[in-house]
Amino acid sequence: MDVSQGGCQSSVIEKSHDDKRETQMSHEKTATCSIPASTTRKLALHSLGDRGFTLIELIVVTAILGVLALLAFPAYDQIKNKAREVTCMTEIRDLERIISAYVIDKGAINPGNWVQLGIATPVDPWGHAYEYKVPFRKDVTFINGDYDLYSNGADGVSAQDIDDANSLDDLVRSGDGGFVGLVSNMLF
Repeated sequence: MDVSQGGCQSSVIEKSHDDKRETQMSHEKTATCSIPASTTRKLALHSLGDRGFTLIELIVVTAILGVLALLAFPAYDQIKNKAREVTCMTEIRDLERIISAYVIDKGAINPGNWVQLGIATPVDPWGHAYEYKVPFRKDVTFINGDYDLYSNGADGVSAQDIDDANSLDDLVRSGDGGFVGLVSNMLF
């Protein structure tokens, strides 16, 4: 039988003799090879599938990745905005605790501003200052009996009327702390 592999030929001659029901086999191997053994090992290690990618395959993979990226960007913006809203609500609750501690220490007197609390003006996740209003001004609509604390939201714009379109993305504390969240969730 002749076996060809990597440019080498080897022949195996099998002889069997049937004497007294005993089988003897002798193997004689001869090999002729024009390629050095180190090269044939390298050829055996690299199969035809290890040639790499074709240009068309690379273009198709790039196109698929581009489509997936286009689908992911809008979802990423929504997730990022939702995370900012949750952070804002948490910060409003923290500020509410600071104000409550001040009221307990001072005997039921709400601070008039952030300076009286001893803190710098806090900034929401969008980079806008939190609004804090104590109900003694007649030109501002209050939604709490003690004080209003809110963020102007992502757009940084608010209106005096809470039903206004500019106010729907604001994050507010209402019901004397019973609700903290988006105005749109509070109204509807």
